Amino acid sequence: MQTARDLGRVDPWQESLERSRARRARGAASSSTPRRSRGASLAWRAVTPALAVASIVVLAVSAAPSKVVVGRVAEASPAMATGHSSLRHPLAVARTPSCRAVGRASGYANPLAGAQVKPERIDQGVDYAGTGTLGAVGDGQVTYVGTEQTGWPGAFIEYRLLDGPDAGCYVFYAEGVKPEPGVRAGDPLRAGQPVATIIQGWTTGIEIGWGAGSGSKTLAGQNGQWSPRDDAENIASDAGQKFSDLVAALGGPAGKKEG
Repeated sequence: MQTARDLGRVDPWQESLERSRARRARGAASSSTPRRSRGASLAWRAVTPALAVASIVVLAVSAAPSKVVVGRVAEASPAMATGHSSLRHPLAVARTPSCRAVGRASGYANPLAGAQVKPERIDQGVDYAGTGTLGAVGDGQVTYVGTEQTGWPGAFIEYRLLDGPDAGCYVFYAEGVKPEPGVRAGDPLRAGQPVATIIQGWTTGIEIGWGAGSGSKTLAGQNGQWSPRDDAENIASDAGQKFSDLVAALGGPAGKKEG
């Protein structure tokens, strides 16, 4: 009986080479197989027309439209679900998002335009204290709304951008915020549309930044850019700095590097 392989020590290049050699060995063996006898050949010729007819039938059936989805529930694309202008750009959310700073010419809106805030440190995102409302950076779709047991000292609201240079990126608003009435997961958003209200006097203030699109995780946390030591030493994450740059490019106050 063959022992289990130690996958941790497998060299991917050597593995590919061994598989290539095995395929070549099988090809050489098949080419050296004796030809069929004349009788077998004639029998094969007799069967061939029937197989051809069967093949045509199979092709016709496979070409017919089918609504059966095997293995998982089919998901509509965010663009189809929202009916946003992203329908004009069906490939916009398919490419790898850059999640970087872009200016007003991009069609994005300052998320702090409806708020009066004081900038604080840059960490996983950007911290602020103040009052007012937080708007959507761009056309998008709400992906997460949680007000309890979010893993944060307060709420966590996230949406996915569906258009513009950062299409496919997620934006989160967390801590001392509450969702605007009627904002629920799956809802469409327009650039500048109010998403959340800042709770005045909240102990930790608020935090906004790039999300991971996975529960209440941040992009910085998912990419290993944030740790308890970073928190203690006030070290800005790369994702947090990029979101601060985005806010500044859109006319809002950038966060502060404290570490």
